[in-house]
Amino acid sequence: MNRTLFTLLILASSFALSAQSFTFSSPSKASFSVGNMGFNTVEGTVGGASGTATYEDGILTAIQGCMDATTIATGNETRDAHLRDKEEFFNTAESPTICFTADKVIFVGKNSGITTYKLEGTLTLRGESNPVVLTVTEEEKGSLVSTFTVERKRWGLGQGYPKFMIANDIEVLVDIHLE
Repeated sequence: MNRTLFTLLILASSFALSAQSFTFSSPSKASFSVGNMGFNTVEGTVGGASGTATYEDGILTAIQGCMDATTIATGNETRDAHLRDKEEFFNTAESPTICFTADKVIFVGKNSGITTYKLEGTLTLRGESNPVVLTVTEEEKGSLVSTFTVERKRWGLGQGYPKFMIANDIEVLVDIHLE
């Protein structure tokens, strides 16, 4: 075998060893809270996470995943069915998933055992895609957490409902566990 080909094979095999992909595990979920009627806060969860995260030399380099919008739960069956089924909300018959794909993952740094990343990517819900920038922290290996705000009108969520009834900003906490 010629020397150049041998060197290329060694480089390719070492690259393959340094990149690792992990899948989302079942404890992964998103939690949300949104103002309701000007004085109340509705809290809920979305489960059914699926996706992958890729690391190279211990640093996150790619991530994409989805949540199952049919699992939206707020503790009120009538409201949950309304959120899942109504066209002006998640309309899960047409768009059963909420998905995020990172186009760019930036390693921000590591401080006191917490690794921070900035993700630039696309959030798709209700079949509507918009660019977002998220900050993600990793306190322990395989546990990624992000807190961000979704402006519901940007995705057409709750069209026709005034801000007094449903606040425009939905606070979201995504907690991803990798295996």
